Amino acid sequence: MDGAEKQIEPAIGGNVTFDPLAAALPVDEPAIREALDCDTGEFVDVKAWIGGQRYEELIAQRVSIRERLSKNPRFRCSLCSVPVYLVANQFKHFFFRHITEDGSCPAETRSPLSRDEILARKYDGVRESEPHKRIKALIMRSLSADPSFSEILSERQWRSSHDERSRRQPDVQATRPMGRTAFEVQLSTTFLDVVAGRRSFYRQEDALLVWVMGKFDPDYRRLTTDDLLFTNNSNILVVDEETATLSEAVRRFHVRCHFRRPAREGDRLTDRWESRVIPFSELTCEKESQRCWYFDYDRQASAIRAEIDKELQERERATLDALRSELLSFWLSRKPNAAPDKNEVRAWTALREALSERGVSLPSSPDEDSGFIALMNGVASAKEGKPVGWNFKHLVEVAHRIADGYPQHVVAFGHAARLFKRDEMLAEQDRTGKWKRRSAAIGASLRNGQPDFAPDPASILLVDFLMPGTKAKLEKINLAYVPAVSSVVTAS
Repeated sequence: MDGAEKQIEPAIGGNVTFDPLAAALPVDEPAIREALDCDTGEFVDVKAWIGGQRYEELIAQRVSIRERLSKNPRFRCSLCSVPVYLVANQFKHFFFRHITEDGSCPAETRSPLSRDEILARKYDGVRESEPHKRIKALIMRSLSADPSFSEILSERQWRSSHDERSRRQPDVQATRPMGRTAFEVQLSTTFLDVVAGRRSFYRQEDALLVWVMGKFDPDYRRLTTDDLLFTNNSNILVVDEETATLSEAVRRFHVRCHFRRPAREGDRLTDRWESRVIPFSELTCEKESQRCWYFDYDRQASAIRAEIDKELQERERATLDALRSELLSFWLSRKPNAAPDKNEVRAWTALREALSERGVSLPSSPDEDSGFIALMNGVASAKEGKPVGWNFKHLVEVAHRIADGYPQHVVAFGHAARLFKRDEMLAEQDRTGKWKRRSAAIGASLRNGQPDFAPDPASILLVDFLMPGTKAKLEKINLAYVPAVSSVVTAS
């Protein structure tokens, strides 16, 4: 997982600030335990779904889920099918809530208080009005100083060009070379549905919505701030007295941008916060996603994750190659029907444990199961080009022995013969043509969906370990529904 999970410390007013890379946390006892994912048609365990994502990912999805709620909901309650959306308690533990609740669903998720009552209890509107006015005035000063902005208006209605009944009243609006732009001052009282509604409105207007704060502390972030941060490429824009003064001095609108810069520490992604005062014109503005950012966190973090994943995969491939070689070497050196010495027991135990961690089972002893012995003998014989584990002279005798006594492994032997390029050897040793006829019969049986030579399901993971890429092929044969399965055992 990216980032070490940090201890969640209560902050002022009961707020907590999460490491963006830490795992998101569900509430302990959610009222809605299961939800229908309308995009996939599958029911998801809510706690598992929430806990399976990074905090930054979940916040970005939370905004998207809220935007889609009225027309194309992403999730519905599994009990009553009412659309649901993500909310969090004061500790930023998440759960789903019905969009409406009439008492018909046993899952009760809504507070008896209205959102206006919640606002009245949580915040003092008079106290927030002065900071709001101050930030708005700083934006007006900054824009007015920049000749590239025109039609600068404060608290004027913006009527929709698509629906005469729809309108918004942004804190500040202006026109720039790239089109109309709305500036909204973010306050801690801004509900998610308000954020989602405004994003949708300005996107439909082919305009840009820019959220601005008066200050930002990365170590003290309310959920309403995170809603903007993680949907804006982990960038936050601030206008303060310093940026406004600079804007007026150079006649170019400046903002202070706080952003996360990803870094790699070993095999995990970490990040650090940086800030920089920059001209607004240097921001990347995206109308479709309603984002306005300076530093491309998403791209750089994705590149680091891809680099880590690639190295981890390469290391795992090297480990598997070494284990595969070790297992085959063990098999070539073992003495059939002889009691293993202490070194062999130790080596076998180590192999069992290493493969068990990767979902591959080996018997407790190499001589415990005759079917396993036949499978290993067949693969090792194909690799060596001569019989291994049986007192035969020719590889074709190994093929007949497996077909006679262990038909569940004949397909695996066929794959091994091809992998190690032993088909010509089998044909040369098949002087009577018996194996050629038998191979054709086995192929016909497989094509007809008959179970005579169906691979043993319990051995498929081991076969895939010995010969990577065979798992899907063996599972297809076992389904017995795929027409025209080509013969996997061939004489030439």
